[in-house]
Amino acid sequence: MTKAIYLKELYIFSQKLMETFISLLSVGFLSSFSVARRFKKLDINKKDDTCYILGNGPSLKADLEKNIELFCNNDVTVVNTMCKSPFYKTIKPKFYILLDPICFDPEWNEYDAVVEGLLRTDWDMFLFLPINLCPKEYHSIFATNPNLKVVFFNYTRVVGFSNISFFLYKHGLGMPYLRNVMTQAIMCAVNKGYKKILLYGADHSWTRDLDADEKNRIFIKDKHFYEDDVKRYLPVGMFREYLYQHYVTFLSHFIMDNYSKYRGARIINKTKHSFIEEYDTEE
Repeated sequence: MTKAIYLKELYIFSQKLMETFISLLSVGFLSSFSVARRFKKLDINKKDDTCYILGNGPSLKADLEKNIELFCNNDVTVVNTMCKSPFYKTIKPKFYILLDPICFDPEWNEYDAVVEGLLRTDWDMFLFLPINLCPKEYHSIFATNPNLKVVFFNYTRVVGFSNISFFLYKHGLGMPYLRNVMTQAIMCAVNKGYKKILLYGADHSWTRDLDADEKNRIFIKDKHFYEDDVKRYLPVGMFREYLYQHYVTFLSHFIMDNYSKYRGARIINKTKHSFIEEYDTEE
């Protein structure tokens, strides 16, 4: 072994050791063991071992029109702002996950639309909320709708050595990099015993939607299946952070791919032209 290779491996080991140490500290101080126990004991009454997870990427519109009957007759997870779509009440999803911090900000211009959309849910549905991120007043808002079964999960970053991380994931004490709701949706499905998990609307094509104007101001064409493109400028100096956040999103998918195999589950990405390299694409 050359000195350069040895130093590189020593650096990687040291980095993972530090990440693991920080993750264990974070779990000790930030995670709720009672929340983890309740999540693990939760009886979800699965139809079978297959779960469909619908992201809000632009490709989902065509998939909804093509597969609406499939989604209506199976266990489905939807995320963040899906309740704004007319398809929400047609599908009647079994699970709904909120993770984007903006969803919990009353100053957000779509806050009322999301809350009211969820409160109009007229079928039994599990609503998963991050205990560390969700404000206390949010806890009681949804208690007014008896159809919503509010379930909390730990929003604590856990990375490092996979054997330790996977143990903590399995027991609901943490999740990978806290960036994208799709990885948490996958985590919930795996931890609740689904063995076949199919992804739709997981385009993750943000880099394709980046551009700059004549003044070198960087903007993104924010695309969701339920609305027209929205042109959103990045604050000056945030481009590097923007790219880093998407890097850790794809790194989280790499971790979830390995974790699902560790738990004996298979993830199939049915999204056409998705930027996610992990996961099978064919059943």
